[in-house]
Amino acid sequence: MSHLPFRENKFDLITAVETQYYWPDLVKDMQEILRVLKPGGTLIVIAESYRKGAYNALQRPVMKLLKSSNLGVDEHRELFSTAGYTDIHIFEERTRGWFCGVGKKPLQSLLE
Repeated sequence: MSHLPFRENKFDLITAVETQYYWPDLVKDMQEILRVLKPGGTLIVIAESYRKGAYNALQRPVMKLLKSSNLGVDEHRELFSTAGYTDIHIFEERTRGWFCGVGKKPLQSLLE
């Protein structure tokens, strides 16, 4: 992903469903999404394949062949934070085997 063909501050909401583990540079790509979100905009990441998820033992061999990332719930929380998101919430439905990460673009840049 690394460069989205959109101007800064364009979207109120961006969703990524079952895709983030294929991104070439997770932090940089999360920051690129942050760039095109409006201040206060939201990113929602949903995945069924993640470390310690209910189906990880079955999915991991295939995901490894695809050279995908395999972050756990806490690592996703850290990813949102490292990329610059605020108001981060991670929801896990372990018995059904999915998680949802939500983060917001700060209303003001830390450099302002």
